[in-house]
Amino acid sequence: MKNRFSFLLIFVLMPLFLQAFSLFEKEAPESREGRKKYAVGEMAEAENEFSKAAKRLENNAEAYYDLGNALQSQQKFEEALNAYQKSLETGKTTENLRSKIFHNMGNSFAGLGKYQDAEKFYMKSLEEEPSKESAENLEIVRRIIAQQKEQEEQQKQQQENQDQQDQENKDQDQEQQDQENKDQNQEKQDEKEQNENPDNEQKDEQNQESAEQNDENGEGNDDEQNSGMNDEDNETQDEEENQSSTAEAEEQDDEQQNEEKPKESSVLKQFKQRKNLQISPFMLKKEQKSDSDQTW
Repeated sequence: MKNRFSFLLIFVLMPLFLQAFSLFEKEAPESREGRKKYAVGEMAEAENEFSKAAKRLENNAEAYYDLGNALQSQQKFEEALNAYQKSLETGKTTENLRSKIFHNMGNSFAGLGKYQDAEKFYMKSLEEEPSKESAENLEIVRRIIAQQKEQEEQQKQQQENQDQQDQENKDQDQEQQDQENKDQNQEKQDEKEQNENPDNEQKDEQNQESAEQNDENGEGNDDEQNSGMNDEDNETQDEEENQSSTAEAEEQDDEQQNEEKPKESSVLKQFKQRKNLQISPFMLKKEQKSDSDQTW
């Protein structure tokens, strides 16, 4: 931006440099030699000659003005501003010369990047004597100032966004750190409780082993009980079978005995029958003679 602006100033301001040289009231030989060097672009030699003329012609406004132009052409902007200021301090400047001094001071401030100061001196130049060159340079620096403000606003917004993002990242990091600290504290608490009650896990394991052993013993007892019951059932079944065999044998013996006994008489059968019925003989009516000629 500075190089572009300086390149533009060379074409815009060159006429002002050429117009600056006028006949001195007291012209020194160094001033004449300096103008020759300046015309051919030998700015360093022109600066040297104008510096000698300013010393020879003390309080000469145009001598300091010419020196300031030679310094500005070499982009020695700070030294040029000092020379222009000395020209104004002589108190011998005309309205036309002050307009040119203010214009070139604006150029020097623009060369230093101080565009707001440049704007101020271009306006002062126009107040002394309006000129196309000062108006054009004033418009240029105002555009540059507007661009700078826009860039500053963008940078400010970007910085605010960056600060906000940094704060969010910081909050997230802090939250993560807090969670990690919380987890670590919980782990320490668990370890502390475990150290205070070291037998709990061992007791739990023992209880579990005891429960498993009881389950195994219970299954063994059930098997023994089932085995014992099966043995008893077998014994009972054997006894029942033995009793059944004995009863069958007794029945067979009774049948054999009955077969061997002589057939009873019909009277005896009748008696046994009544006896079995538990009927007393005294309750019987006198019957007629039976076949055996006995009566009851």
